[in-house]
Parts: sequence; structure tokens; C-alpha cells
Amino acid sequence: MPPTLQLDALDQRIGFTNALLPNNEIKQVKERFQARMRDVLRIDKLIRNGHGTAQHLEHRSQLVEILTRYQVVLAPHKRLPVEILQQIFRYVCQGYNDSFPRYQDPPLLLCRVCSSWRFVIINMPEIWKSLHFFTGHPYSRSQKLDIVRLWFSRAGSLDLSLTLTDEVEDTERHGVDFLKGVIAPFSKQFIYLHLVLPTYQIQGFFSLPPGSLDALEALHVVNLKVTMPSIPQWTSSLTLPSLRRLRLHLNPLLDPKVFVMPWHQLEIFQCDSNLQLEDCHHLLLNCQKLTMFHVRIYGIKYTTPFPYEIHLPHLINLSVYLCDKESYDLFFLPLILPYLRSLTLYHFDGLSWSSGMYTNLLDRSKCSLEELYLGTVDTHPDQVIRILELTPLLRSITFSHKTDIPPEVYARIGRAEFGQHLEQLFLKGTRRLEPILNMLEMRQVLSWEDNESRSAISKLTFIETFCSQDEIKTHSHRIQSLQNNGVIISLLNSPEGYFLL
Repeated sequence: MPPTLQLDALDQRIGFTNALLPNNEIKQVKERFQARMRDVLRIDKLIRNGHGTAQHLEHRSQLVEILTRYQVVLAPHKRLPVEILQQIFRYVCQGYNDSFPRYQDPPLLLCRVCSSWRFVIINMPEIWKSLHFFTGHPYSRSQKLDIVRLWFSRAGSLDLSLTLTDEVEDTERHGVDFLKGVIAPFSKQFIYLHLVLPTYQIQGFFSLPPGSLDALEALHVVNLKVTMPSIPQWTSSLTLPSLRRLRLHLNPLLDPKVFVMPWHQLEIFQCDSNLQLEDCHHLLLNCQKLTMFHVRIYGIKYTTPFPYEIHLPHLINLSVYLCDKESYDLFFLPLILPYLRSLTLYHFDGLSWSSGMYTNLLDRSKCSLEELYLGTVDTHPDQVIRILELTPLLRSITFSHKTDIPPEVYARIGRAEFGQHLEQLFLKGTRRLEPILNMLEMRQVLSWEDNESRSAISKLTFIETFCSQDEIKTHSHRIQSLQNNGVIISLLNSPEGYFLL
């Protein structure tokens, strides 16, 4: 009979916590690890020689479990210098400063690993300078308040970033006011704010004393209940001298005159409330630094042509949501956009394409568009050809489900007669698959020719649309062949209609 396995106090307690051991105990653990390893090897030898018993196997299983716990204690990362740990933690939290989505908050996650990591994390102010409560966070309002205060108290005097949603209108009953409890006390440190607040807190936010948010670089404000029928009778006293990015979703209608904003410094402006066309034009006269502009326009039919030219020399990305069933030419008429690269047009339920607007915009601006979204703009087949001819550098284009594209147009794209730089093609609605595959295969042939011939032709490597299942089965071998050659063919489960923003 084999002797009973003797386990002492060290065997029984080792490896059940993540606490770091002093050097003298580490030495003892290494010696014990080697001794237990020799015990396992001795049992293995008995088993190989045919002298092993069931009790030997049981002892071996216990020893392996103990060795695993010893290995946990002796893991190399347990002895990493604090400076290396800090650098790793900074890397883990990288990108979280600006509302970057994470499943869990990195500081909390790291604090839960072990007491030594917790000590390192708590003493790293840069880890605590950003906090983002996304939809689905299970915290109550009072818990959010406590967490924000704890977070930012550990950040010290560093710049702060906050995403906060307050889903309760009644402040008296719940006794929590984020404006007074968090935003006002730390206002001079914020560089990024994304706030979803009830009306009374929105009004209080824009009524903060001048100088409160002088460091703020990016602001996104959403009214929790966007139901007010008219423009509010309050104004902003904030000057926001450092603001570069602004996104507003307040009332259904927005009057920019109620805000004292540094419009001339904005680089990104997204307005999710409706902006009257005339107000939009007057606003753009002061927005010479804009690189991206997203706007919802109404009131076109009540507006006359704008009397001034609007030069936006830095604008690269323009997204326009049209709220009226009116011609949108009046919006584009005064614009001169020499560096425009991406244009997106949205409408509720489709709008006819204005070829004159597009031609005039290109002629005035001398711009070279690379991305064009017409998913809610209905285009005639002849206009599809004209768009591609006028915009030879297009890399990505989206057509609506009512835009008919004949097989010959696909073939001409495949032969690179136009659309030579197309890389992505999005086709809403139901499409025939065969002409699309013919187009892709022709572009593949062009890409296999000599370097001189294909130097000015891009590979068309992404298609998204909806086709019948019968067609997919019929052409499955062609689809697979194209995918094997690097073409991504995204076949949707259902046909897309108009896209509602």
C-alpha cells in the first residue's frame, strides 16, 4: 500500500489568492514546487513499471492540482516591475478617453484581478480620467453619482471625459441632480461630454456661469424627451472657447442664435434637431473650419435663394437629411466645397435626383468625391452613368431600391469604362445576381492584366444587395470563386427599402 499523501499548511493555502508573496516565501514555494514535482515523477515511474495502484492515481491527481496552484503563485507576471504594469494598463485603457465603447470599464476590470494590481491602478490618475455610462448599465442614479465622484477624485487635476444618461425627469423625488453633483464641480476639467439629460438639466447646463467649460473640446447634448413643439425661450451663457466638436439633439426645431458658441472654431458639427435652411446658411458663413457637417434641413419651400456664396475650404464630409418633399437645390446653391470627399443625402421616402444640383456643385467646387450615398434618392439609369462619369474618383456609392441599373451599366462598370476607382457598391432593394457577377468577374480579369493596364483601375471588392435564393443557389460556384479571389459579396436576408435616419 502506498503511504498516505501528507499535505501541510503551505499545500492547503497556496494559490487561492492573487496576493504577492515576499522574496523569502517565494523561495520556499519554489522548493516545495520542486519537491511535489519529484513526487509526481516517482508515481509516474511506479505506474510505468506496473506497480501503480488506484491510490497512486488519486495521489497523483491531488499533486497535479497542488502544482497548478504553485504555478499560479510563481507566474512571471506576478513579479513584473510596477513601471511595466503601468504601461500595460495604459495600453488596455487606450481609446477609452473619448467615449470608446467597452463591455466593461477597464479600471474596474483591472482592479478586480488582485490586490497588487488594484494598488497600482488606484495610484494611476490617468486611468480614472474617463467614465462612460452606456445604455444598459445597471446602475441607479445615486450609484452613478457615487461612481463618477469616486472616479474623478482619483483622476486628480487631469482632463476629464464623461458619458452620462439621466433617464429621470423628477429631481425632487429622487434627490439626484447630476448638474450640481458632477458637472458643475468638475466643469473646468472636462474636455469631452456626452450628456443625455431631461429638459430642466439641459437648461441648467447651458446656464452655467461663463468660464465653466473653457477646456471643453467635444460636446454632445441630447434632450431626454425631444417633444417640445417650439424653440425654447432660453439662451446659452457659455462661450466654450476650446470647443472643436459639437453634436446637438435638443428640440424638434433648433435656432442656432440661442447659443453663444465659437462657431468659427468648430471642426465637426452634427445637428440632429431640425434646422431651418436660412438659419443653416447664415450659420455656415461663420463655420470656415468645418471638416464634417451633419444637418437636418426644413423650410426649403419658404426660402429664397441665399444671396451670398458660402466657402467651406476644409469640409470633407457632408451629410444632409432633408425633412421637406422639396427640391434640395436651394441648400447646395451657395456652397463651394473644394475638398469635399464624402456626400450623403437622406430623405424620408425617396426624392428625385437633381442632376443640375450635382453638376453645378462639382463645377463650382472643383471637388473630387470619393463616397456618395444616394440610398434614399431615386436616380434614372442615364443619371447613374452621368454620376459615374462626372465623379471618376468615386470609391463607394449607394443606390436606392427604386434606382434601376440595367445590365449594360453593370457591364460598363465591369469593363471600367466608368467607375474605374469603385471599390464598394451598395444596392438597396432586390437585384438580379447574374449581371452583378458578370461585372465583378470582368473587373477581376482587368486586375490580372499587366501592371500598366491596371494601374488606374481599382479592384471592385465589396458588393452588398439582396437577391433571390434561387439565384444564389444557381450561381453559388461563381460566388465562391469570387470570394476566393478576395471579393466580399454581402447578400442580405431581406431587401432594404428607404433608410430612415
